[in-house]
Parts: sequence; C-alpha cells; structure tokens
Amino acid sequence: MRYFLIVSFSSWAFASTSLATEYAAFAKIDSSYAQKKVDLEIKNMPRITSQDGLGICYAHVAATMMQTENCRTLKIKDCGSLQENQLFSPLDLTRLHRTNDNGEYSTLRSSYKGLDISGGSVHDAIIIGALGTKAAASEECLSLDRILSKMNTRGETNDAQNAMWTRLKQQYDAAKKEAKGKEGCAECLNNIYTTAADKTMPEVEKNLNLKVDNVKLAQAFAQDTFNKFLDDLLGASACRKPSQMVYFENAEGLTYEAFPTSDNATSEQMKDKVKEVLKTGRPLALTNICLGQEPAKSCNEKNFHAVVIAGYRTICNSAGKCRDSFKVVNSWGKSWQDQNDGGWLDADALLGRTKIARDVLGWFADKK
Repeated sequence: MRYFLIVSFSSWAFASTSLATEYAAFAKIDSSYAQKKVDLEIKNMPRITSQDGLGICYAHVAATMMQTENCRTLKIKDCGSLQENQLFSPLDLTRLHRTNDNGEYSTLRSSYKGLDISGGSVHDAIIIGALGTKAAASEECLSLDRILSKMNTRGETNDAQNAMWTRLKQQYDAAKKEAKGKEGCAECLNNIYTTAADKTMPEVEKNLNLKVDNVKLAQAFAQDTFNKFLDDLLGASACRKPSQMVYFENAEGLTYEAFPTSDNATSEQMKDKVKEVLKTGRPLALTNICLGQEPAKSCNEKNFHAVVIAGYRTICNSAGKCRDSFKVVNSWGKSWQDQNDGGWLDADALLGRTKIARDVLGWFADKK
C-alpha cells in the first residue's frame, strides 16, 4: 500500500452545472472527429452522483472507485442498477480523508471525528475507506440527495445550498463563541445551545429533509467541532451500525497505485498510463484539475477538482487528423454528464488544465 498526502480541494461554491461546460478543462471535441481508432472504456460503472453545493468531489471519486471495484470483484453485471443499501455514501467518506493525531493513517473509524464538507484528499479517502476501514455507510442510511431533497424539489441552485451550509457554520461558530468561558456552568451552556437550536430549527425544517427536534439540535450545538455538529445534525451517528454499512470486498488482495512518481511527467506519459490501467479493466482517479482562471501550474488549491477517468479514445476526422479523448465521471450530476457527451472530453484540454504533480493519478491494482 502506498500513502499519499495530496490535497484535492473544491470550494463549496463551485459554479452551477449549467455553467460547467464553460470550464476550459472540460472542453468537448468537435463532432467531425467520429472515427474511433483506439477505444478503451469501462462500461460497467455505478450511477452518476452529485456533490451539489459542497466541496466533496474527492469523496464522490472515492465512492465511485470503491463501488466499481466492488462490482468487479462480485461480478455484478449492471453496476448502475444497485440499490442504495449497496452503495457507498460519499458523505460518510468525507470523514476518512484525514490522518490521526500522530500524522499516520489509521484503520479505526473512531480516529475520524465528524463529517467534513469542505474538501479533502481523493487518494487518502480511497486508501482509508477501501483498504483501511474497508467500509462506509450506505446511501440508504446517509444520502446527501435525500437530505437536500427539499431544496432540490424547489429548484434551488448550488449557490443557495452553499449559502445554507455557510449560515449553519456561522450559527455554530456564534454559539461556541458565546459559550466560551462558561464551561463550568452547565445551565448557561444549555441555555446557549437551546437558543441556538431555536434560531436554527426553522432553516433546518425548511431546507433539510431530516428527522431532528430542538433537543437533538441543541445537543449537536454542544459538540466541540463543526464536523461533529454536522455528524449529529445529519444523522450520521445512526449509520455506524454494521447493518447500515457497505463493505469493500477483496481489500486484502488489492493495493492502490499512483502516477507519476515525480512532478515532471508529460501529458503523453499521463495518457499512456491511463491507457495502461484501463486495459486492466479498472478506472482511475484524476486529481488537481484547475477550475480557476490562473495557470494550472500555480492553481490555488481551493480551485482544484477531481474526477474518475473511465475511458480513452483516439478519434479521427475524414482528413485523417486524430485527437485523444477521456471519458470522465464527474460528480456534478447526471444532467452534466448528459450535456457533455456522456463525459467524453478533450484529453489534452483536461490535462492542460491539470496541475501535473507526483501521484496525481490513482487506481486499484491486484497485489503481486
């Protein structure tokens, strides 16, 4: 097993999917290039998911990679038709991208306190989730789609969702600020957290599909970190029972590999590695995609995005000119995927907007 410290961070307020086609990284190839010369594709992929207004693309990539490997191991013919009780929850995987207090990876879920909706490492989440804890809560138990279903049915945008999460953070911070220095007064703290819950409850009832009352919300405000507050608020603690988990199969027979081994790989070397891995029947995680306007080499970490690469094509036009294309599985929902040729994008444009560094690609491999 290899260990990684890459951070793949997406800002909470990434552009809405209706504008996503404007990103230079996600350019499509002209339809005149229709003659397939090389065609590699992992077709048995799980269903497309959406991170909505949260910066958790890394967790969606981890869930997709883990689910695809489970389907491969279990010989499930239609990975896209799995029920929610068979799917890894990306939201639960947000707790698994961090090291423990000693800076080391741990296989104990108890080392990871609370949900983290602000961003994290793709490779760490995969290694810890798949090869460390070997499990995650199911979508049936902890589903972001279900939690946000009230907002989705009202046609709310990702920006509106982001604003809601920001307000919750502000309300939590305000309550903890007021509580500072009153740790010895249980009645004082109870009054502070109860008042915070009373103020917050209308927004929770309006925007979130959750079974929570003022008492439970006050208990969530009493948690010592915002991540633990979210854990209580969103009901993640109820998903720790074995019956609510999905287990990663064949963890003992796998390793997690990465490329390149230095910071100076070329786009051609990246494409060669993608082809090599796809030929084994496995997809790859691609990190460090820059969605900002700055050059990719100096991209601000808050503008990083991550996707799964599930296919590679060399396609040519009638004049014999050829171009390379990657099929990406993006965490911006099925509508984005459908609007962007099923995810088939210009490979050179994507890599040109990727900060190519050590271990920017990752994938499962059989132990030798």
